[in-house]
Amino acid sequence: MNSKWFKPIRVNKEAKVDLICFPFAGSGASIFYPWEKFLDTKINLYAFQAPGREDRIGEDLIDDLAELTHQAADELLTIINRPFIFFGHSLGAVIAFEIAKILEKSASNPSLLIVSGRQPPHLSLKMPPISGLNDKELLEGLMNLQGTDPEILKHPALLEIILPIIRGDFKIGENYFAPIDDHKILCPIIAIGALNDPWVDLSQIVEWKNFSFASCTVMTVNGDHFYVKNNFEELINFINKKILQE
Repeated sequence: MNSKWFKPIRVNKEAKVDLICFPFAGSGASIFYPWEKFLDTKINLYAFQAPGREDRIGEDLIDDLAELTHQAADELLTIINRPFIFFGHSLGAVIAFEIAKILEKSASNPSLLIVSGRQPPHLSLKMPPISGLNDKELLEGLMNLQGTDPEILKHPALLEIILPIIRGDFKIGENYFAPIDDHKILCPIIAIGALNDPWVDLSQIVEWKNFSFASCTVMTVNGDHFYVKNNFEELINFINKKILQE
């Protein structure tokens, strides 16, 4: 797989399946780099890279979900060559779910969708909206979410790059809504919630069952909303067992 939208982190030609990961708002493919040494070698690892961040820093940002997902899906259709699984966290869960819906129209659906850190599409966010705030208020909102390195927020040059990304991503996440009717996908769903995540109601994640014609499994993991970058070993162990037993 050679793609600007889906960065290869670990590729083995003899692998059984491709795991394609979608990061949370404001981040890029690099948050999944540490996963490589924990993931079984029979599983390839790729990460979604939206325009305007990391090695795509010179490209225009896209804050329209339909445009973002259709461009990514179009490229993915040209490069997939083995079974693949989606993992998406927070905003990444939304993007992964929407791309899965698009791919099904071309009979190229993932074999499994793992959604993490996001309530089902028909339910409201617990997280307060911040995309419409001025820059100062937006910074305060980011600090409250505790997902951004405080040191980055002290550097004006970095903030000029980061704030538009944050604002655009949160705009997508805050405006996202999909009713249950006509929004089901064919593949099974695994819905994951972290035990100390203040932004996701664990009692609600079972409602992801309404968005799959197949099965929906619910599980919890230790950690907070950002466990995918600082407490992910439990998740990787589960993914290894789940993927390789199928």
